[in-house]
Amino acid sequence: MMKINGFGKKMTAKQLRTKFERQDSCDETYFDEFIHLQKKSHKWREPPEKALRFENLIIQETNLPLEQIEESKKMLGDALQLCGIENEIASFMKRKFDAKYGGHWQCIVGRNFGSHLDPIQFIHFTVSKISVILFR
Repeated sequence: MMKINGFGKKMTAKQLRTKFERQDSCDETYFDEFIHLQKKSHKWREPPEKALRFENLIIQETNLPLEQIEESKKMLGDALQLCGIENEIASFMKRKFDAKYGGHWQCIVGRNFGSHLDPIQFIHFTVSKISVILFR
């Protein structure tokens, strides 16, 4: 039986299982029932100095103190300059907030996602077409 992976290339179930099987123990039926779609993270297309203009940064909702809001804006600017990929931006923001404010911060960065969270502290803002949710 042939299946199509995320890039339109035809592969058998055995090839898919071999390609995506992790080193740890996995349920064999998982790969027969589901097709793992690979999707690359988007690169940030605008330079940070253009993306972080006041009119492009919109705070949707937050309950953070003003100091943490300003720090999150600064950290996002640093992340955009250093990383450029959504996954790396999220990791950068999480690590920096964990180091500075303690606790277990989480970060979601993307263009199209849904979320329903019940955080203690959070900030949700958008920069151009990218949404960022930082919470714990």
